[in-house]
Amino acid sequence: MRVFKEVSLADSLSVLNALFGFTAVTYLLLYGIKVEAFVMFYLSTFADGLDGLVAKKTEKSAFGKELDSLADSISFGLFPAALLVKYDSNLFPYASLFLAFSLLRLARFNVLNVSDFLGVPTLVSALVVTSLVRVDVDVAFIIPVTVLLSFLMICDVKYPRVKDALALAVVGVVLISAIFFTEMCYAILLLSAVYIILPILNEGVRFWRERRLKKLLSKQE
Repeated sequence: MRVFKEVSLADSLSVLNALFGFTAVTYLLLYGIKVEAFVMFYLSTFADGLDGLVAKKTEKSAFGKELDSLADSISFGLFPAALLVKYDSNLFPYASLFLAFSLLRLARFNVLNVSDFLGVPTLVSALVVTSLVRVDVDVAFIIPVTVLLSFLMICDVKYPRVKDALALAVVGVVLISAIFFTEMCYAILLLSAVYIILPILNEGVRFWRERRLKKLLSKQE
């Protein structure tokens, strides 16, 4: 079996990400919305972060990028969608939209050659959805947020990769704390909101400046 010779350490972490995500889904189906399902989800986020870090430091396999996206589709696409339906069956259409657009976003990412993300990463969207469910937010609020996140995942706004060591450490501490304290989900929502909104504001400012410059140039002509 040649495939085992081609699998890198980063690929192993991607598989671990998928297994954590699958375990979260399985636990959700068997026992309902319990903290253990969220713990498995948080562990999948760590595995996802580690596989990217390891891939930069070690040799990359030929199929590492595709494997990473497949794993993400389970942990950050399927699990949040299943969680929404388990939370309230009336959320099925919105959960389906979230899952479909997660898959589209991951598939598009694999064929793009960009340094940053195009559209909100599925990990961030999954963190928002799971946090809203865990703190028991009203369905009337979850619906528009889920729809908005779905479209933001496939939008053309550029989102930066978080490379700053301090920022990554803060996120890591927050996620670890969320395993033990539900209240940390509010911190996750705050950090996610800042990450999602700032690039949109920057894009709006850039668009306004470009329009203003075009008007000034047209007047000079």
